[in-house]
Amino acid sequence: MKVIRDAGGAPAAIRSGNIVFIGGITAPPAPQPATTEAGAARSEARAIFDRLRELVMAAGGSLADVVKHTLYFSCPPDQSLIDTFLAEVDAVRAGYFPAPGPTTTEVRCQLEIEGTRLLLDAWVVIGGKREVLAPTGHWNWKQPSPFVQGWKVDDLLFIGGQRSLDANGKVLGAGDIEVQTEESFRNLDTMLREGGGDRHSLMRQNTYFRFFGEGAEVTSYWEKMTNVRRRYMSVPSAAGAGLRIEGMPQVEELIQVEGIGVLGAERQRLQPANHWDWSIPGSQFTQGWVKGGLIFIGGQISADNRARAVGKDMETQARNVFGFIRATLAEGGFTEKDVAKLYIYFHAEGDWAAVRAARETIARVQAEFYPAPGPVVTAIRVAGFAFENLLLEIEAFGTLPP
Repeated sequence: MKVIRDAGGAPAAIRSGNIVFIGGITAPPAPQPATTEAGAARSEARAIFDRLRELVMAAGGSLADVVKHTLYFSCPPDQSLIDTFLAEVDAVRAGYFPAPGPTTTEVRCQLEIEGTRLLLDAWVVIGGKREVLAPTGHWNWKQPSPFVQGWKVDDLLFIGGQRSLDANGKVLGAGDIEVQTEESFRNLDTMLREGGGDRHSLMRQNTYFRFFGEGAEVTSYWEKMTNVRRRYMSVPSAAGAGLRIEGMPQVEELIQVEGIGVLGAERQRLQPANHWDWSIPGSQFTQGWVKGGLIFIGGQISADNRARAVGKDMETQARNVFGFIRATLAEGGFTEKDVAKLYIYFHAEGDWAAVRAARETIARVQAEFYPAPGPVVTAIRVAGFAFENLLLEIEAFGTLPP
């Protein structure tokens, strides 16, 4: 593996074979305040995409090799404010990606650094036979965009955020989670078939959903949504994460799904015994997969075999989560040394001091499991998870050892 470090010495990008794992990128503090909100958004976006270009070039590639990118952004739940913010960001990022650009997903959430409103995550594949995935009659964005729904690179399928929208970008099923789930997963299914695969090809599938209930309502809502999405899941399913977030680019959207697939039948399921489990018995959900030279570890949580949270504090939950990742890796004969990237989703309330304390706790526990240099990390704050009282969910990705 080739490791590209940031100024502090932490991994910022890792190249393994032809894949470059990029850690979450935020803009450094501005030397002086921007004169306008629009100016601030453009400045932040330019700094982030300049940094992405630097990292990809250091890994031996170019921005043309970026196949998938996700924007996690913080914005009040006002459609006009969201539209204005994203328009400013789009005006910048479109200049870095001539059409056809990478897939795109936009998720409204909270970030971990005070004053930042934008975090970028990206997947890069250098070289390979490439094909844009653009099904006829698929949903579309409201405004013209250089970005695409999906890329096929050799046997890999990268699918951007699939949404409950029509061909003109209008929300379908406003306020109805079952309708929107059906539409989003039907679109995901269509994308997989467009790439020459099917739902069995899907190795990683993440669901972002908006819900602000509490207590037992959390699990009830997740089960209601999941009873729909199970109609589109393979048996056994892809690995992935279910994340409650603040919202999507349109305030009427309740759900968005994205995925990574690998063509071919040969695969290894990672499903350790005596592991945590989901609240729906016999669901056939999956903890991890090995396929196409990649290791996919789905979102691990600190829970028992009925999805009830274990541990009331961040340190306890972090140790349990990293322990579950270790157990899932071991099922395939792997260790933390084979992990190139972690997605850390955490829930922290209170002031910025409380947020920093939560993130520092996670980092301290992570260092015990992952000695330096460790993997690259994308970390975001979420509104919650699929089940109540959880504070943390972590995905892990890696490549097979040489």
